[in-house]
Amino acid sequence: MSSIKVLLVDSEQLVLEGFRKLLDGFTEFSVVSIAHDAAAAIEHLRGRRPQIVVMGLGVPGTGGVDAVRAIRRESGHVRIVILSSNQQPVYMREAFVAGANAYLFRSIDADELRETLLAVHRDGAAFTAATAGPILQLMSGRHVGDDAALSTLTERERQILSLVADDHETDCIATALGIRPKTVRNYLSRIYAKLGTPNRVQTVLYAKRSLGRHGGLVTDP
Repeated sequence: MSSIKVLLVDSEQLVLEGFRKLLDGFTEFSVVSIAHDAAAAIEHLRGRRPQIVVMGLGVPGTGGVDAVRAIRRESGHVRIVILSSNQQPVYMREAFVAGANAYLFRSIDADELRETLLAVHRDGAAFTAATAGPILQLMSGRHVGDDAALSTLTERERQILSLVADDHETDCIATALGIRPKTVRNYLSRIYAKLGTPNRVQTVLYAKRSLGRHGGLVTDP
């Protein structure tokens, strides 16, 4: 089995080298490149084709959230993991809406980092015990999954969300829309990121509440 290719993005060289050494110590990962800003990250993204981008929010130039947007525009399939010391829920929400798949605190230990990155690669989204509280706080009101977040979804993403609300599984959605299950999972990871919902269960709950869908497949018009 080939290792999961990772691109590290941060403004501090020592941070980059530290995480590079840490991830290279795991057989599942291979750090293919490091970048100090969003522009360099995009170049490495095109040339090295990483599967996961691990980045800090203090990226020079455009800033962390804008860098997430730029990377997401460049690749709809790459997993974006934010690694930050900022624990304020508002920053987490902005990162998710911009396109991040996970938000981790820099205090995370090595084993939890490994397990979380594996989960993000496999499932498209993940959150740790430390971030669960702030995420649930966001979800307790209309901060996550509100009308503004819903409006960020593309037409295809809204189609898939409506099917999720009807309790259709990934394979069923793929058949209904004429796409591959892997493509559905990629769309779901984008939906998780934009709505700030940490997993499929919470996304289903949000979809049922917001869309009021019950039965009936939604197909292309």
